[in-house]
Amino acid sequence: MSTRTFQIALALTVSLGTAGARADTIFVANENGQSLSIIDTETSKTTTVPIPISPHNVDLTRDGRLLLATGMAAGGSGGHAAHGAAGGGQLVLMEVSDSAPASPAVVVVGGHPAHVVPDAQGRFAYLTDAETNSVVVVDLAARKVAERIPVQNYPHGLRLSPDGSLLAVANMKSGTVSLVDPRNPEKVEHVAVGERPVQVAFDPSGRVLVVSLNGEDKVAIVDVASRKVLRKASVGRGPVQVFVTPDAKTALVANQGSAAKPDNRVSVIALETGRSVKNLTVGKGAHSIVIDPDGDTAYVTNTYADTISAVDLDTLSVGKAYPVGKGPNGIAAR
Repeated sequence: MSTRTFQIALALTVSLGTAGARADTIFVANENGQSLSIIDTETSKTTTVPIPISPHNVDLTRDGRLLLATGMAAGGSGGHAAHGAAGGGQLVLMEVSDSAPASPAVVVVGGHPAHVVPDAQGRFAYLTDAETNSVVVVDLAARKVAERIPVQNYPHGLRLSPDGSLLAVANMKSGTVSLVDPRNPEKVEHVAVGERPVQVAFDPSGRVLVVSLNGEDKVAIVDVASRKVLRKASVGRGPVQVFVTPDAKTALVANQGSAAKPDNRVSVIALETGRSVKNLTVGKGAHSIVIDPDGDTAYVTNTYADTISAVDLDTLSVGKAYPVGKGPNGIAAR
């Protein structure tokens, strides 16, 4: 795919979400489709454009102008590189402002990158790399790897605390979460949480961390100050992504299950008690969750259905499903 083709395709999307003040623009990483889907929730229009990787995860800088996508370089078996293939890890940077987009920038990070988060200032991006058991720090202005922070075995999901002072990293094969001080990256603590942790989510205060335990069909609720698991809560089969609601009362947990036995539920868990509030039926293979900037709608990728589902957080009801590309994985909203 030429850069010009990519620019033209992306240019078709930059006006999405501008027609109404409350419209959301949703960005979806289609890992099996080597593409990115952009959805304008006001018009229900979906535009899917090719990108030069098989994207596993996406995120946006806080100003909503730079989209970050992580994955393996294109060109593997079946036209895309499988998540987990070694040596071809990349970070793709795409301007999504209302002006004409620049060419996408590619930072070669190597290894096996999974998730990415930017810092609050948009200066650095943090990526997990399961091949080197590290967090890769990318200087976004310089478009290069600045350093690598060692964590534990097979890091996957990660998030920054609301104040930016703590980076939490789920280490799938260690059963731990690494807590990293970005200002002092040599200061790393490891908290045992349970079997096969996949992703983490801070509550708005930064005092509570929720961890999906894919190997236990549970989530762990961790007190950040004491570095202790307060309680565990049962969810659906094969929980993957988790997001805490803005009121800090509940966590939304996407249950993917397996290809042979997919789950299609989002579990709603009360943080204070660990009790189940509700199970919401979405699409097959519920995987990733994001809550829109207004805090009233959650969007869920359905990996085996090639759709995303909207969830009304006021009524805890499932609304519209939007078609996207093949194998939707990570998701971001602005």
